[in-house]
Amino acid sequence: MVRSPSGRLAAGVVVTLVIILAYAGYTLNSVRRMREVQTGIVDQNRKAALQLIRIQGDLNALALALRDMQDQTGEYPLSAWGAQLGRIRENLDDAMRVEAGLAAGRRDPQQAAYLDSSFRQLWTAVDRMKSMAREQPPAAVTAFIRGTLEPQLQALTSLAARLLVQNNAEEQRAGEQIAGIYGEIERNAYVFLGISLLLAASVSLAMIRSNRILFERLASLSNQRRDLAQQLIAAQESTLRAVSRDLHDEFGQILTAVGSMLSRAGRSAPAAFTEQLRETKEIVQETLEKVRGLSQALQPVILEEQGLGAAVEWYLTVFERQTGIAVRYRGPAAAPVLEPGRAIHVFRILQEALNNAARHAGVNEVTVELQDNPLRLRVADAGPGFAPEAMAGKAPGVGLAGMRERAAILGGTLRIESTGGTRITLEVPRG
Repeated sequence: MVRSPSGRLAAGVVVTLVIILAYAGYTLNSVRRMREVQTGIVDQNRKAALQLIRIQGDLNALALALRDMQDQTGEYPLSAWGAQLGRIRENLDDAMRVEAGLAAGRRDPQQAAYLDSSFRQLWTAVDRMKSMAREQPPAAVTAFIRGTLEPQLQALTSLAARLLVQNNAEEQRAGEQIAGIYGEIERNAYVFLGISLLLAASVSLAMIRSNRILFERLASLSNQRRDLAQQLIAAQESTLRAVSRDLHDEFGQILTAVGSMLSRAGRSAPAAFTEQLRETKEIVQETLEKVRGLSQALQPVILEEQGLGAAVEWYLTVFERQTGIAVRYRGPAAAPVLEPGRAIHVFRILQEALNNAARHAGVNEVTVELQDNPLRLRVADAGPGFAPEAMAGKAPGVGLAGMRERAAILGGTLRIESTGGTRITLEVPRG
């Protein structure tokens, strides 16, 4: 007994689906990680870098303002620079606030505290300078700027530059991390593709192997069925031949002897019994004719003696007489030459087709065509036919199956059409 491959094929499909789902989950998770890296690091670093550049610009503007204050002479007092310094301070405070929000959680706390402390010291020194500009001479203010404010500005500018370099380094690392995620996804894609191809090839090979075994078994069963059908047909023909011979030899002789005895009895019987004996003799004669006709139908001797064409014409006459159905017959110009062992199958197909028309078609006329080279037999009627969907789910008729088997024995084809009536066509190639 061959095990069904359904379980193994189902297991292969389940494993393939599990791998596909696992890879889909992994890919989605990798894409999520990549999006987090891109939005959480790269984008924020770029925004923070813009703010650091803004801070550098404001520090440079403050340094230029302080230099202009030192170079100022004449009527423009140092205290008049307070408004410009205030605007620069507002811009720097806003840039520091935005940059601190973008760098929150990613910058070293000590570094953040140092940056905040440095700016507080700077603004404390600027406020002191403003007071000195109102109360002390310009020389003292200039000395304070050179000794205190300019070193603080230089330190803050250097710190902003270091933070900008650090930001760029973090952005580069984030880019490398994203590239690593891309590479990991690509590698796993190749692995998944390889596993999928391996599984697909395994499942396909299993299906091919199972189908090959199944088709081999079907071919073996088909050959066995064909051999059995041929044996059954041969046994059927042998049985019909034996029955025909018994009918012709045994019952025919018995009925002939009874007829002869009735004839002799009629010549010596009283006149009162003569009519009854005559009627009995007629009945015996009719029975003898029916037995001979049945014997011919079971195993037509005319088929062996005169060939297929004569046997067909004889049977069509018998069919018309028995069923009352008219037959329009078109035969070949020359009688087809076919050995009796093959001709009997054509004759049986004709019998079965006409019997089906008589039982199911409900018509008063059928058409029979016989052609030669190649041999073609067609039986057609104008009955209602049958719908193929009406035969769905039903076992095929024994008669139709027998006709197909006989056509296979002949090496021919049997075609059954049921559109506007029923047409049964047998085609047998020569040789």
